[in-house]
Amino acid sequence: MDPIATFTAACNEAKSVLANVGPDQWTNQSPCSEWDVRGVANHMTGGALMVAAAISGQPMPHTEDFVGDDPVGAFGKAVDAAVAAFNADPSVLGRTVTLPFGEMPGGAVAGIFTNDEFAHAWDVAKATGQNTDLNPVLAEGCLAAAKQFIGPDFRKPGLFDAETTAPEGSSAADRLAAFMGRTV
Repeated sequence: MDPIATFTAACNEAKSVLANVGPDQWTNQSPCSEWDVRGVANHMTGGALMVAAAISGQPMPHTEDFVGDDPVGAFGKAVDAAVAAFNADPSVLGRTVTLPFGEMPGGAVAGIFTNDEFAHAWDVAKATGQNTDLNPVLAEGCLAAAKQFIGPDFRKPGLFDAETTAPEGSSAADRLAAFMGRTV
């Protein structure tokens, strides 16, 4: 799958998970210890807005709260904008993109945010009692990519906790979550 299609698939998976969050579940603690479910949705939305802004050359919105009172709608609009930005200029995959934390090839941006949206979709699913066996093909790809870029330097608070062990027979999404430091 090409990077834009993979990013789109991860965003669609995340949209589905967020759409199934119950009204009383937004304050559930997520596997990301610093966030509840709403906080994860806010992070995911901010990430998608960052990608859309960086690719399209627009300024990043200046706010701490990207989801307001409609986390599902805000996320949907943000990822739709990010996907549209990639699709408007697929050559961006081979060019340098400037993000608030540095410059990198557009293909790397697509890969990093594919993993981020997908992994956090797992967090939301886990925190809200949804099935965590998310898109197995995409999960395998995300796991392979994560093993390429998450090294010891990234295993620290605020990035990735130490790898945990997924139970034998775990789904690819659960194995990805364990590799990224979640308790499965």
